[in-house]
Amino acid sequence: MSTSQGKIFSSGDIIQDKWVILEFIDKGAFGEVYRAHQLNLQRDVAIKVVSQDWLKSTLEDEEEIDIALQRFRREVHAMARIRHSNVLQVFDNGSMEIKKNGNGHPVEFIVLEYIPGDTLRFTMSEEGFYPEQDLTKEWLENYYFQVLEGVKAIHALDMVHRDLKPENVLMDGQTPKIADFGLARSSRLKPVTQSMDAKGTAHYMSPEHFFDFRKADHRADIYSLGKILFEAIAGKIGEGTLPFKTVTLQNPETRFFEALDRIIQNATAEKKEERTDSVDKLHKVLLDAIDTLTKPERIRVSEKPTSSSFLLKPKWIWSGIAIAVISVVTMTYWHLFGEPEKAHISIKSPVTFNKNVSTSDPPEISAVVPSSKTAPAQSILAEDGATLQFISGGEVTLPENLTDETERVRTVDPFYIDVAPVTNHQYVQFLNQNLSTLTVARGVVRIDNEIWLLLGEIFGGYNPIVFRKGKFRVSNAGYASFPVLRVTANGAAAYTRFYNRRLPTYAEWLYAVTKDESAVMESGQHDVESNEMPDMGKMHAMMLENQTKTNKPATEGFAKGLLPVSAYRENRYGIRAMDSGFGEWSLPGASAIFEAPSTDTDYMLMPTGVTRQPWEAFEEIGFRSAQNVERTLMRAR
Repeated sequence: MSTSQGKIFSSGDIIQDKWVILEFIDKGAFGEVYRAHQLNLQRDVAIKVVSQDWLKSTLEDEEEIDIALQRFRREVHAMARIRHSNVLQVFDNGSMEIKKNGNGHPVEFIVLEYIPGDTLRFTMSEEGFYPEQDLTKEWLENYYFQVLEGVKAIHALDMVHRDLKPENVLMDGQTPKIADFGLARSSRLKPVTQSMDAKGTAHYMSPEHFFDFRKADHRADIYSLGKILFEAIAGKIGEGTLPFKTVTLQNPETRFFEALDRIIQNATAEKKEERTDSVDKLHKVLLDAIDTLTKPERIRVSEKPTSSSFLLKPKWIWSGIAIAVISVVTMTYWHLFGEPEKAHISIKSPVTFNKNVSTSDPPEISAVVPSSKTAPAQSILAEDGATLQFISGGEVTLPENLTDETERVRTVDPFYIDVAPVTNHQYVQFLNQNLSTLTVARGVVRIDNEIWLLLGEIFGGYNPIVFRKGKFRVSNAGYASFPVLRVTANGAAAYTRFYNRRLPTYAEWLYAVTKDESAVMESGQHDVESNEMPDMGKMHAMMLENQTKTNKPATEGFAKGLLPVSAYRENRYGIRAMDSGFGEWSLPGASAIFEAPSTDTDYMLMPTGVTRQPWEAFEEIGFRSAQNVERTLMRAR
């Protein structure tokens, strides 16, 4: 075993021939946490490790070291007793000796369920949900009630957690899991000294927990739950707030928030005898509060309501009915006979995303197409609001860097392609329609082990997409129409599959996106009325060298010249491409494929033609979608 930067383990270390360390996750008060891979069961786990040497480096008193080890062992025993979907599962525990500088050093470890998501804090707002009743109700039903179920399971085993707080509730997708049982207490567990049991987080600790820990029973957890509920509604508790006190909402203005205020005050009563005495009761009164949302607020009415003079005149009533009937007849006639030259296809709601869905099924493209069964529409409007342009196809000569074959000419069949790259707004809508399958942790958006998007600042203070209050949002309205960047190839392919499309092949991308009339004419090799393309190697070089003066930022100083998609210059097909310095994902292979590529497929960055892994993301790479003509016509019929 090796150590680096003071850590107990390094990446690649193997524990008892069963777990290989993948990465260091975090360091707590009395131990370290690593992500590891269990070799025999082929799954990722979390390993929490404590060593006496490490404790001696942070604690001076031998008694405190012994207490820390007892707390660690208590956590194993406490968690091993609970089997509930809202409580983190413990898989194993053990001890071993690691060699360092020729000496043996004992360590103890717990093997836990690995949760790649963030914590319950991530579902809450710094400012609180008040006065948004719908957001508060949604948070209670989606997250808080699940936490209550986990605490019920803990209390059913005559246990008290004693350190409930948002940071100790991990989010497995949309499922909260209670963790960190180091302070858990049970009549079946041997107690440790008062100095250890007084530990915890002051804002969430009940008064009896802090002043006389031996009197802290299950109602101490209810106090913590009341504080968490208060934070969700009123905002994060600040450093200046006095701990161990009853909290209350300031001036609740609706029956719903008045009910929640009473619930919070009862849950955080300073005297535990006056406190809500069970999680079941806390759950029930919250459900009663939610019921008030369906009941109308009491409205004062006049004792002698005045009758409407309009309703007392029958001739006006019959006139109104006649006008309504005429309007309905007129609108019906217009819909049936108004535009016979067009056949309308209704827009269908997107289906729930399945990353394994095959795109070999007929796509559901929303469009208005000519009534002809053979002629494709010149453009179609898709479900995500994108406009796809028809490209008639032809021959394209690939740059040398894109093929090892001597014959570089490829035939591109007719296809549709997005007029502009996918925007931040469109990608945020896509993410929010797939919230139940996604996890967000440390700025990484993923589904299972497949990374889709990296959040955070991209460059120069530009941070377009954020995750707040349980939803993805565009941070600034001005960024909504900018191309989405730092999307992985997996994330781009997932978007296109969701809307029953695909990424363009690199041959299609070169043919449609770089086919600029001015560049073609300058090359002297192409007649603009022909379907053939000049040598794309020269076109590619010209595009990279050309700084596209007409594409300069509208606002001085914006980093790297990024613009709204509508500001980019159109080529002869009406396709808009980002300025030099930016690129897009494309599918491998020159021919269009209709099935989703396998997860280990390499993708290409255009216009450079560089092959990259599907999980990589880059600050200057976006994407657009494509669609084959045959499938569009099939759906139109």
